[in-house]
Amino acid sequence: MSSKRDALLKSAKKLLWERGFEATSPRDIQDASGAGQGSFYHHFDGKLDLAATALEEVSIEMCELASELLDETVGGLDRVERFLVQQRDGSKGCRLGRFAMEASISEAKLRGPIDAYFRHLETLLVEALADAQRKGQLADDLMPADLAQMIIATVQGGFVLSRARRDKDAINRSGAAAMALLRRATKTR
Repeated sequence: MSSKRDALLKSAKKLLWERGFEATSPRDIQDASGAGQGSFYHHFDGKLDLAATALEEVSIEMCELASELLDETVGGLDRVERFLVQQRDGSKGCRLGRFAMEASISEAKLRGPIDAYFRHLETLLVEALADAQRKGQLADDLMPADLAQMIIATVQGGFVLSRARRDKDAINRSGAAAMALLRRATKTR
C-alpha cells in the first residue's frame, strides 16, 4: 500500500470519528494527510469510497478488540464484564455507532461495515451470556439475544449521554450499572 493511501486512510479514520461523514470534506482529509487531490482520486473514487474503506478498517479493528475482550477462554459473565467495564472516553463517541444518526447510514457501502461490527459484537455477547446461563450465573428465563442487544444499547446510549452532557465518564457509569444489574440476575436471587 502506498504511503499516500495510508495517510489518506489514517486521516479519514480520525476525521470521520471526530466529525462524522457529513462534516468531513475531501479537502479536510487531503489537508490532514498531506496528500493532494491527485493522490486522493488516484487511490479512491471519491469521499464515499474513501469513507467506506476507512470504516471497513475500523470495523475490522473493532471486531478484533471485541473478540479479545469477549475471548471464550474466560467465563461468560466475566467476559461480558470485561466488555462493559473497559474504560472508554465517552466524549469521543463510538467509532462506528456515531454514524447511525447521520443520513449517510442510508449508503450501503457505509452501513455494511457498521452492521458487520454490531452483528459480530452481538454474536460474541450472546455466546458469553449463554455460557453464563449454562454455568448458572444468569437466570434461565433471561434471553441471551435480548440481553446482548440491551448491552449494546447501553454502551451506545452511554456514548450519547457522554457527548450530550460533555461528561466523558457517563459511558463508564452506564457500563458499570449494566454489569451490576447482570450480576444480580443470577439463578440464586
